[in-house]
Amino acid sequence: MTKPKPRPAPPTATHTFRAVWPIIDGSGTAQTDQELILQAIGDLPTVAHRHKARIVGAPRACIADGRRVPGSGGALQVVVIEAPAVPANSREYRHNTGG
Repeated sequence: MTKPKPRPAPPTATHTFRAVWPIIDGSGTAQTDQELILQAIGDLPTVAHRHKARIVGAPRACIADGRRVPGSGGALQVVVIEAPAVPANSREYRHNTGG
């Protein structure tokens, strides 16, 4: 009988990634605060990738007064999510030069 291979340990977070989404009345599909948060959590990996980060742990989310949150863009309310992260590995693409 073969033993299953142990799973590699998840990476240890090196920083906390924070993202902010403005809440704009009448512009989305969410009906509740929980739906807004779930949509933002679903978008979190994409946003983190754009900022060269990779999420490696469970996110924490809240809805906050936008006037007190840097990056709110003047929105009255925002969804704020923080999650453990590591720098994203850039992909080194090699181009065949026909050599």
